[in-house]
Amino acid sequence: MAELIFRYTEDNGTELNREANEVKLSVPNDMNIDEFKVVCVRLAQSLGYQQKSIETGFGDLVYGKESADDLNELIKEITKHNVK
Repeated sequence: MAELIFRYTEDNGTELNREANEVKLSVPNDMNIDEFKVVCVRLAQSLGYQQKSIETGFGDLVYGKESADDLNELIKEITKHNVK
């Protein structure tokens, strides 16, 4: 297994930050580029980037044989409980 790590390295204000200062993801050594893209998207989500920013930065988030409609339905299902 390999690790993809994001860590704040500057001390300016991080001691007062009550959010994650480090995010570490264990990933397979033999990921293809599509799997790597998924991991990068998950890392961006874990760091608090908004979905619109992620979509702008990474483009098409449909992976493999998924369709855009299936992905949109999944996103709606996951987020419907969080919308007030």
